[in-house]
Amino acid sequence: MTTKLKRFTLKAREELHTRFTSLMGLLFDPEGLRESFGRQDGRKAPGVDGVRKEDYAKGLLARLEDLSARIRRLGYRPQPVRRTYIPKGDGRMRPLGVPSFEDRLVQDRLSQILQAIWEPEFRDCSYGFRPGRSAHDSLRRVAEVITNERTQWVVEADIKGFFDHVSHAHLLRFLEHRIGDPNFLRIIQRFLKAGIMDDGVFTASVEGTPQGGLVSPVLSNIYLHYVLDLWFEKRFARQCAGKAYLIRYADDFVACFEYEADARAFLTEMPARLAEFALEIEPSKTALLQFGSAMLGRRRVQCQGPRTFSFLGFTHYVGRSRTGRFVVGRKTDGKRLRKKLKALNARLRDLRTEGGNAMVAFLARHLQGHIQYYGVSGNSRGLSSYVYFAQRLLFTWLNRRSQKRSVNWKQFSAYIRLLLPKARILHNLYPVPWWMAQAGSRMV
Repeated sequence: MTTKLKRFTLKAREELHTRFTSLMGLLFDPEGLRESFGRQDGRKAPGVDGVRKEDYAKGLLARLEDLSARIRRLGYRPQPVRRTYIPKGDGRMRPLGVPSFEDRLVQDRLSQILQAIWEPEFRDCSYGFRPGRSAHDSLRRVAEVITNERTQWVVEADIKGFFDHVSHAHLLRFLEHRIGDPNFLRIIQRFLKAGIMDDGVFTASVEGTPQGGLVSPVLSNIYLHYVLDLWFEKRFARQCAGKAYLIRYADDFVACFEYEADARAFLTEMPARLAEFALEIEPSKTALLQFGSAMLGRRRVQCQGPRTFSFLGFTHYVGRSRTGRFVVGRKTDGKRLRKKLKALNARLRDLRTEGGNAMVAFLARHLQGHIQYYGVSGNSRGLSSYVYFAQRLLFTWLNRRSQKRSVNWKQFSAYIRLLLPKARILHNLYPVPWWMAQAGSRMV
C-alpha cells in the first residue's frame, strides 16, 4: 500500500462520517497504479483487448504515465468486459465479466479507495470480500449464534441474480453518502456503463455490476450494506421480541431468530425491503426452518418443513456432540460434491494426452484446494469420501490412456496415493459454549 493510501486509510478510520470531495489524486497516482500492476495475476484470462500482464509490462512506466494522465483529464474510458460462463451447481451457467488488463489496474485502485472509506463503516454481520475475513469466519459465526444465542428458527436466503440486477441509480446514491468528488463518481459510472461483449456482440449495461470485475465485490458490499445490513440491525432486529442475528457473505445470507413470529415477520418484510431497491429473493434457495437445540432428538415425523439448510457449500444439520450436547453439524453439500466430481472427471479425461505425471500433479493441487476449504470440523466423512472418489477417478483415467492397463490398485496405493494429500481437518469451527465463555470461568 502506498504512503498516500495509508494516510488516507487512517484518516477514513478516524473520520467515519466525513464526505470526501477530492479523491482523483489517489486514483491517478502513478505509484499506486504501479502497485496495482504488481498485484495482478499474470495467469488471468485477457479481456476484449487480448492484452496480458506480460504484454503490458513492456514499456510499463510509459504506459502507467499515459494512463495516469488520461484519468486526470477524464480521457480514460473503460472497455466493455468480455462475457464468459462457468457452470453452476443446478445445471445453469453463471455469467462472468473479464475486464481488459488496463481496466483491472484502475478497478483495483478504485477498490482500494472504496475499501478504505467503507471498511470502518461496514457491519460485523458482513463477511464477504473484506480484509481479514473469510467464508470460514462466517461459518463459525453461524454456529456461534445458533449454539450460544438461543436460536431456534433460521431463514436461509439468496438474492436472485444479484450482480446482474444492481440498480445503478441506487448505487450512485449510496456512494454519494461518503463521496463528494463528481469526477471520481464519473469514473465509477463509466465502469458501470461500459457494456458487455458476448461472442462479438456488444450489449449496453443498464443495471448490474459484472461479476468478475475487481471493483464489483466492494460495490456489492456497499449496496447491501445500506439495503440489508443497516436495515436489519438498526430497524428490524430492534422490533423483534427475541434475539435476531444476520450473517451475510456477499449475496448469500442466513438470519437466526429466537422466536418463530420474528422469523416469519422477516420472511414477509425482507422481499418488500429488497424490492424497494430493484432486488428479489431466489425462491428455490429461500426457506424458513426450525433449527436449534430444541430440535435435538426429534424424529422426522415430528418436524414440519426442511430440517437442514445450505450455506457457502455446506449442508447444516442438527447434530449431537460426544457428550450429548447440541452442535451445528456440517457436511459438504451433496449437489456441489457431485458437480465437482463431474468437472474433475472431465478435466482428468482431457489431461490424458499430457501424461500420467500431469494428471497426478493436477489432482494433488485440486485436492489441496478442496481440503483447504472443506476441511472443517464435523466434515471428516464428506471430506474423506471426496478424496476417495477423486482418487478412483484418477485410477480410472490412468488405466484408460492406452489399451494396456497401466497400474493396478495395489500399485496405485503403494506409489501414487503417497503423492496425493490426505483428508484432514484444518479448521475448527465449533464455538466455545456459552457456559465456558463466561467471565471468570476456569474452563477458558
